Amino acid sequence: MVKKIIISRFNNIAAILQNNKIQEIIPINKTYQVNDIYIGIVQKIFSSINAAFIKISNHGKSGFIHISDIKHLKKNRYINHINDILAINQILLVQIIKEPTINKGPRLTTNINLSGKYTVLMPFCNTICISHKIYDHNERIHLHSLAILLKPSMMGILIRSSAEGKTTKAIIDDLNCLKKQWYSIEKMALCSPCPNLIYKEKDLVQKIIRDYYNSNTNNIIIDSENGLQQIKYYIKKWNCKKNTRIQIYKKPECILEQFGIIKNISKALKSKVKLSSGGHLIIESNEALTVIDVNSGSFNKSDNSKEAILRTNFYAAIEIAYQLKMRNINGVIIVDFIDMLSQQDQLQLLEHFTKLLQLDYAKPQIVQLSELGLVELTRRRRRQSLQELFNNENNIYLTIPQHHKYNQNEIKTNISKYLLHKNIKSLFFSKKFRKKIVINYQNKNCKYNLFSKDFIYLNKNNIVHLLNPKRNYIIPFIIYSNALNKN
Repeated sequence: MVKKIIISRFNNIAAILQNNKIQEIIPINKTYQVNDIYIGIVQKIFSSINAAFIKISNHGKSGFIHISDIKHLKKNRYINHINDILAINQILLVQIIKEPTINKGPRLTTNINLSGKYTVLMPFCNTICISHKIYDHNERIHLHSLAILLKPSMMGILIRSSAEGKTTKAIIDDLNCLKKQWYSIEKMALCSPCPNLIYKEKDLVQKIIRDYYNSNTNNIIIDSENGLQQIKYYIKKWNCKKNTRIQIYKKPECILEQFGIIKNISKALKSKVKLSSGGHLIIESNEALTVIDVNSGSFNKSDNSKEAILRTNFYAAIEIAYQLKMRNINGVIIVDFIDMLSQQDQLQLLEHFTKLLQLDYAKPQIVQLSELGLVELTRRRRRQSLQELFNNENNIYLTIPQHHKYNQNEIKTNISKYLLHKNIKSLFFSKKFRKKIVINYQNKNCKYNLFSKDFIYLNKNNIVHLLNPKRNYIIPFIIYSNALNKN
């Protein structure tokens, strides 16, 4: 399949496309994120559940840690009570392994992992692991032997599947970078106040090339010249495939709008999903449970009702597997397929659904088909779902005109709706405007080509701050003021 990666550096969001269909949305936000490393303080201990709350920020939610995630702190293997390991106000170096939900804080571990392109360094785990996705026996022996030679003293190392077929030099360089990164984290942890953020993955380009770029990637499109140079740097650094087409997006329209990413995000926030067969899905997500109901709708292509039901369920299974990945739905999921009396039809559906779920990186597991005909499955949670990221009180829907050429007396009336999130760098103000506020501005030598310098001359009472404005995304302040005055 043709794999394409779209990266918007300005909005700090990327999308993975296969055959021009969005498979996954990857955001970078300023709040708690998987792999972030904090130095925290033990706030509360709950001995009844062998868990504790760790304060890792002065403003955000406290993190949750279970005794199973603090193995290396045990004095011996027979300690089974958290009170024998942790104490109130004890300082811990922790890493986020699950992002927070609306009502819960992040899940933490003391088993720190640093991920590279080809290796994972485990400072507190003295083991060697080879990815199960490497099937060639000779290659596994080669990589295991190499890992024995490279493994730092008293540390663990995991060889990722992307290391298969790569040169020894590329793997060594990758591991050396992780060791330098860990030594830097150690120094910061010793001199930082508590609680405090020690390490955070802020570079979207680095994350995309490391975790999502592979030999199947045919095209990468980015809206930043600096980002383009970063892509070339990481591809050269990690000795990746070099025949991938890398393009810079120069059109005046937002790259997310051009490739339909904003439109797909808006669709993914709706509960109703239409099927190509004529039926539809109803997806209702809560914090602990997601329910998906399959409805036949207007599907009537077959005179045989039994065959029609089976076909509709097959179409629904394809769409459900896609929606789970696209929306990043996590936790317990219950699917109510259309009732089928034949056990043979039920078996065919389950086999078909299982094959589709095997393509999901989060490894969904079908638990059972209940007596009521409900398919129960679980999907591993790491990142927040699209609903948690966009469909909450942090979102701002702003209606503004969209175009790239303006003058003082003429404003076009093309209206588009942008979905903005406070954790994603986008078109935001740090100042809150009151209703019908008038912004005094000065336009300096306004011509056809406009830059940020033409819009920053404001009076002292109305100071507006833009976050890293880029040339193709500058929108004059008068547009914002008019949009805000109408609200």
